[in-house]
Amino acid sequence: MASFLYLLVCLGILVTVHELGHFLAARACGVKVLRFSIGFGQILYKYTSKKTGCEYAISAIPLGGYVKMEGENTPSEDEDSASSKLSADSFKSKSVLQRAIIIFAGPFFNIVLALFLFTVVNLMGVSNLTPVVGDVIPDSAASVSGFKNYDRIIEIDGVKTKSWQDIGLSLISEIGSDRNFSIKVTSDFGKGQSRDLKMNLGAFTLERDSSVLDLVGLRPCVGIASTKIRTIVKDSPAQKAFLKSGDIIKKIDGVEVDSWYRIQDAISHSDFNELKFVVLRDGDLYETAVKPEAKTIKSGKTVPFVGIGADVTPVEGLIEVVDYSLGPAFVKAFDDCLRMSKMVLVSIYKLFNGSISSDNISGPISIAKGASESAGLGFASFLTYLALISVNLGIFNLLPVPVLDGGQLVFLGYEAVMKKEPSAQVQKILTLIGLTLLLSLMVFAIFNDIRSIF
Repeated sequence: MASFLYLLVCLGILVTVHELGHFLAARACGVKVLRFSIGFGQILYKYTSKKTGCEYAISAIPLGGYVKMEGENTPSEDEDSASSKLSADSFKSKSVLQRAIIIFAGPFFNIVLALFLFTVVNLMGVSNLTPVVGDVIPDSAASVSGFKNYDRIIEIDGVKTKSWQDIGLSLISEIGSDRNFSIKVTSDFGKGQSRDLKMNLGAFTLERDSSVLDLVGLRPCVGIASTKIRTIVKDSPAQKAFLKSGDIIKKIDGVEVDSWYRIQDAISHSDFNELKFVVLRDGDLYETAVKPEAKTIKSGKTVPFVGIGADVTPVEGLIEVVDYSLGPAFVKAFDDCLRMSKMVLVSIYKLFNGSISSDNISGPISIAKGASESAGLGFASFLTYLALISVNLGIFNLLPVPVLDGGQLVFLGYEAVMKKEPSAQVQKILTLIGLTLLLSLMVFAIFNDIRSIF
């Protein structure tokens, strides 16, 4: 229920802002707006302005909205007859440029919303985790490339990396590209020797619910984690197996572990089967069996749970907290929007060439879960998530698919060049194809969402 409410909040804000862009641009261009609706289908509530005659409505299906304008759907077969019937305040009576502004304003307002939200988040203060490698997964692409624990990633293909987000975007861009790209690292948290590494991700595909960092075999460093147990969760499998705080884990199922990450890997790959722990306690080796329990995490996924916490030594300077004034906050927000827009476009391209699995296409259930989880992490996280979705919505609506704003802009581009509209029949057929594609995509996204739950 909480996820559903957050979904309504997210969609309500995003759709209202998007349609507000169309609405304000239409009014500014002198077009009469007949209806401003949040949602589709059956109207649940409406109010008609006595001054403008515009009907403001809330409709039953909260997965979008629309602005209905005077003369918007006038057929173009008999252009002379149609144009003679157009009133001066109708959509079709306006110039190509004015109509393009009205259509473009919706996605543009979504980008502006993201810019505003990122600015607010930056003004609240931003914590950056320095891109230092905490663990290199054995036999991974990162391991083959020569990454070592506590390497500081300096550059990827000559581009400076300031955060793990920068690294993630660069790596996603390289998935499916059969080329050796360069990575510059400096050992010992950036204080040691510099090295130039090479990596190739041409044979990799990014699957659903997996990050690009996991794909290449890198884990961010949040401190120096030893194999010593610091905490034991009450009534957990670890406590039932008589493990204690201060125990140093030496082996799991006969395999030596040299870092806390190997311990996590052993537990996560246990398939809930019993694990034999060998620990060092007060100078003596002690063996015990631990049976992991099923635990549901925030994403809804069930994972093996033992109930132990690592002894982590903090590293000075690993987390950088930056307080921005208004000007720098806006400049960073602009850069955030550019980076996120690039990631959306790159991801769409990678979906088409198969480098990113189509299982990653998500629908309203995933949006609801993401909104709920981000809200649980704090107000700034929720605003950041809302900004990311707003950028996605803005860029997606600019795709050249007839039923979307981008498709309408393509029609207007044709009209500007050919000095006439595409025929009503052509527009109808292309719009029907676009609508079919969009509905199919929505059904596929919902199917992916449901499949990820079970």
